[in-house]
Amino acid sequence: MKKLLSMLILPMTIFLTSCSTIEEVSNSLNYVTEATDYIDEVNQFANELPTVAEAAINDLNSKIQLEELLTEMQNELEEFNILEAPAMLEDIHNQVVEHNMELASGIELYLENIEAGTLSSELLSEIGLLEEIAVYNDLLSQIKKLSE
Repeated sequence: MKKLLSMLILPMTIFLTSCSTIEEVSNSLNYVTEATDYIDEVNQFANELPTVAEAAINDLNSKIQLEELLTEMQNELEEFNILEAPAMLEDIHNQVVEHNMELASGIELYLENIEAGTLSSELLSEIGLLEEIAVYNDLLSQIKKLSE
């Protein structure tokens, strides 16, 4: 009886271990895809922001478009922050979350300036949104490297 039981336990253990490994790899791949998509959105935001922000200084429609752009980015970064990163990518995820907090702070400041009617050409560089965004591509490279 013991022999039969141990013959069943060994294959079950091997099977469960391999399932766990497969699930971990799958979670890592899903996370890398989500992170890549998110950082692509951050880059698109960075590309659109200067033009829309400059136009918003004198144009009401552009001001509305700018508010929408900033609010959408806020929502995207909040969604990314609650993603569950695989164990091997937790440190980098936490770095992205830290930068997201800085980005969210800058976005909030920009939205406050829109509400106060104090938009200017210098505001974008003063707040430093684009400089903060530049870090994301490096973080994406690290994520991809670790997931290989």
